Amino acid sequence: MKEEVILTKKEENKKDIIELAKNTNVGEELTNLVLEETEKIFLLRERTKKSLGEIFSNIREKLGGENQYNGFFGKWYQALGFKKDFVYNCINYFKLLVDNSEDQKIQELSFSKVCEIAKLKEIPEIQKQVIEKAPLNQMKFKQVTKLVREVKERKEVTEELINEICNNADEVETNFGKYIKTTTSFIKELEESSKTTSKEELEKILKLVDEVKNLCEKAKLEVQNDRTN
Repeated sequence: MKEEVILTKKEENKKDIIELAKNTNVGEELTNLVLEETEKIFLLRERTKKSLGEIFSNIREKLGGENQYNGFFGKWYQALGFKKDFVYNCINYFKLLVDNSEDQKIQELSFSKVCEIAKLKEIPEIQKQVIEKAPLNQMKFKQVTKLVREVKERKEVTEELINEICNNADEVETNFGKYIKTTTSFIKELEESSKTTSKEELEKILKLVDEVKNLCEKAKLEVQNDRTN
């Protein structure tokens, strides 16, 4: 895997807060205070999901399963405003953290990554190998998702598979960067040439430019979202 600085979602958030503080002339003392309180919010959010997972898990076990008592468990959490996916993600999140309480790497992973790894719970030995072998804290969310999918299909996890997924993702992002650079240059050339074109041709060109810009922004957001998960 190529050496690359990958910021976690927390680090990205803190970086944005620091930049915002600079742009709005917030002093160093207040900035540090905000960052301290932000860290408390991060901890509270993680503990909340883990605590919810524990509650959901306990109630579900007491009821003997989600379909017991005429589906009371599902009706109960729905009455509280929770959706099924969130409830079971919290349950899986809680159980994986508890089962790997001594593994600091797992404890520090994002909620979304842990939920993906939890999908391997039916093949615990394979799940354990993924946790031990894969650089999960360095991988992007989409990489973890692909790894889990491939491992479930192959029923095995190898160093070759891990390296392949990590390296391919790096190559895709590099190619994406080249695409953005080339497209940006193309847009500038179009805008320059539009000065000597007719009104009708100009409208067509500007419409095309807007479409290309929108595609670039959409692709850029997808990459940024991938980095923060």
